[in-house]
Amino acid sequence: LCEITMNNLLRDGDLVDHEDFLDRADSLQRLGKTVLISRCPEFHRIATFLSRYTSEPIAIILSIGLLNELFKEKWSENLPGGILESFGRLFKNSVQLFVYPWKQRKTDELVSAESFIAPEKFACLYDHFLQNKKIVSIDTGDEELLNKTSREVMQMIEAGEDGWEKWVPKEAQFVARRVIRNQQEINGLQK
Repeated sequence: LCEITMNNLLRDGDLVDHEDFLDRADSLQRLGKTVLISRCPEFHRIATFLSRYTSEPIAIILSIGLLNELFKEKWSENLPGGILESFGRLFKNSVQLFVYPWKQRKTDELVSAESFIAPEKFACLYDHFLQNKKIVSIDTGDEELLNKTSREVMQMIEAGEDGWEKWVPKEAQFVARRVIRNQQEINGLQK
């Protein structure tokens, strides 16, 4: 199950194109995934929602960037127990976080769940999560795929650069081609 939050429609104060958002869901469906569109920016709310419908273990896959976000207190401002309550709710019902690695561009270092450095005041808590397998690393598979971010690939597609196909699964390339056609139409109208 792949979850996309409507919260992503607003980024940096700018409204993201609804068609672009739905294209993301279409791409995932073409890859054979079931897509859940939610209004939940907080992972603990998604975990609570999913636990209502299954007694099976729940695993959430996320990037290093999203793992870092979990330690930002803005996601637990509404909870009396703050970030501790947020993590308590998240890991209730045997939930695990599977963390996909990230490549540090400047040093070429691979940052995994094990090498991730949590904010200092949460370092012991993070170590606890690692030791108790609440947070688990995912193997990269093809490490070359970490050389480009999804945003960079999208910029390649929008610019009409050659080679973007290498970074997009064949099943999802129809969406990229639609983006290219739309961009070409916009460019034609602007001339």
